[in-house]
Amino acid sequence: MEADVRSLLGTGGALEQSFENFRPRPEQLEMAHAVAQTVGAGGCLVVEAGTGTGKTFAYLIPALLSGKRVLISTATKALQDQLVHRDLPRLQEVLGKHRAVHRRVALLKGRANYLCLHRLDQAVQGLLDAGVSSSPILIARAWAQSTRSGDLAELGELHADAHLQAQITSTRDNCLRGQCPRYDDCHVFRARRQAMAADVAVVNHHLFFADLAGAAEGGESDLLAHAQVVIFDEAHSLNSVGQQAFGLEFSSRQLVALAHDLQQTGSQEAQGMRDWTALAMELLDAARALAACCNALSENTRVAWQDEAPDGVSIAKWMHAWAAVAQSLRAALAELDAVTAASPDLLRLHQRAVLMLQGLMALSSTEDASRVRWLTRSADGVHLSQTPFRAGPDLQRLWATAQPREGGEKEESAWSEDAVKAAPEHVRAFIFTSATLGTNDALDWFTEPLGLSQAAVMRLASPFDYASQATLFIPEHLPSANDLQHAAQLAEWLAGPLVQLGGRTLFLTTSLRAMGEVARVLHERLADVPQIELLVQGDMPSSRIAERFQSSAKSSEAGLRSGCVLVASHTYWQGFDVPGDALQMVVIDKLPFPVPTDPLVEAYEQYLIRRGRNAFKEFALQEAAMALRQGAGRLIRGETDSGLLVVADARLAKGYGKWLQRQLPPMRRLASQAEFQSEIERLSEGLTRTSTTDRSSSQNRT
Repeated sequence: MEADVRSLLGTGGALEQSFENFRPRPEQLEMAHAVAQTVGAGGCLVVEAGTGTGKTFAYLIPALLSGKRVLISTATKALQDQLVHRDLPRLQEVLGKHRAVHRRVALLKGRANYLCLHRLDQAVQGLLDAGVSSSPILIARAWAQSTRSGDLAELGELHADAHLQAQITSTRDNCLRGQCPRYDDCHVFRARRQAMAADVAVVNHHLFFADLAGAAEGGESDLLAHAQVVIFDEAHSLNSVGQQAFGLEFSSRQLVALAHDLQQTGSQEAQGMRDWTALAMELLDAARALAACCNALSENTRVAWQDEAPDGVSIAKWMHAWAAVAQSLRAALAELDAVTAASPDLLRLHQRAVLMLQGLMALSSTEDASRVRWLTRSADGVHLSQTPFRAGPDLQRLWATAQPREGGEKEESAWSEDAVKAAPEHVRAFIFTSATLGTNDALDWFTEPLGLSQAAVMRLASPFDYASQATLFIPEHLPSANDLQHAAQLAEWLAGPLVQLGGRTLFLTTSLRAMGEVARVLHERLADVPQIELLVQGDMPSSRIAERFQSSAKSSEAGLRSGCVLVASHTYWQGFDVPGDALQMVVIDKLPFPVPTDPLVEAYEQYLIRRGRNAFKEFALQEAAMALRQGAGRLIRGETDSGLLVVADARLAKGYGKWLQRQLPPMRRLASQAEFQSEIERLSEGLTRTSTTDRSSSQNRT
């Protein structure tokens, strides 16, 4: 296998001969060999591969050559699409010539991305009954006649219509599964069947964990049943996704959805047998009462729920609303009991009401000290959650299926065709990789919460020359990072340099309030600078923002440089990938510590303190370091990129800030505002490589 990997990835290898811009990298070869050994023998491998390592090809090549069934999970749909539509086809073409390798590939998204034919039929029938002749639902019905995949992305702008999506897609709650009259044509289960039959299935983390949690509850079939190799790319988010999957959730929105389905289904399937409208209204009244008693709470902020009622909510009002919700669910169940035999839809409604009532009761319990409860209020109601502090305890059974074969076979024998065929089906290999997985060689920031203490660990530095490609500036003349005027004054100070650069800047803020302040000031200061387009998170879909940012970078004959400034918060700290000189400065408003008043943060710190551990050093500081690395990682995306990182927080220059500095790539630090201005002038004079070269270099990142 060592010879195979080297003949593909090494100097003069098949990939260098096939791809004009491919360059062999020792780090990529080292990772590929480690992945090959783990895939061949079983076990868990954790690889932190710095930006530019080429981790995608490093795990894909051994996985494809193994002949085993592979499941790849990513954090985003964008990376799913990149793997299925670009990376895998390119590799398969090369491997087909090298080893006559061809693997069937399937892409599987979450069910919310697929049309539900049964719910579409119900929605259309509702329109006909009401005499409505114009509706997005009718457009969806016309599209449904021609689509093969049922992927709502084919609907274009209608895909973003949340109300339409709720009407024509299914959820785990309302899906009828095998009892559905349209099951044979179901797009969701057809996509799942294709994924189960494929040699390589590409999913995302949320889908993977939802499937895992559902299988544990006796739900849908387990995607893992046919997978011998499981690869998690962008693995740094696995613990938070796992916490959500293994937790409990209940919302007033669920009650509203149940009320809507109860009225519609009851009227269509059991009209006259019960007063479905009255039952639906009782559920809606309960949902409104639950939301109303939380009206004094701020929107989109987590509120601790440690006692009988969430913080800031009247106990009397809360208990009354809670009882009303339980009563409305019991009333619905009592009426549904008598009609479940009438149709699968009514039976499923009964099951949904049972599960919701069970979830409501489970959320009432405060006995489990390893879990934390909280409430979030939004424009459409309240959301109640309870999650474990760590996903690891719920994953131990899964990791136990990765038992390396005994006997210490050499790498070559583990990769022989006979050895692969003889490998026990239940023995799996798990590969975890990302550019940021920890702050030490043990990578315990990642491995400990997931229960991966026995995993093999590898850290590979980025091949980029950060010392010559990037600089760091820490402005110390601004107000304290915690001062309310900090964000506005930061934007004022940078307005001039932004004009010199022609935009080409990503502003990352640690809060929505700071994002709003920066955007407000820049709107005023850049209003008369037509060559700069100001984008703000939420203005348009993220995919369009990335495309707009990349395509806007130009230089006119008059020497004016044009481009975008994007002001964004948490969504863009990772995954925003703009190589070349379209992005030349990244600004971070302050050190990204976890919010201490967040109930999850507060509860987890208390959890650590009870165990005699230092919550600041072992949690808050580690989280800040990882977020800082992820944000800084947006700057250099190719071998010829050049840029400037500004972290507008004086704490980074002293005390624990010096440790945080060491977690960043080894950039040259600018010592004064004069040096900062000189670097802005250097970048604005176009001393970076041409954008054409940069785009070519970016293709080499695989």
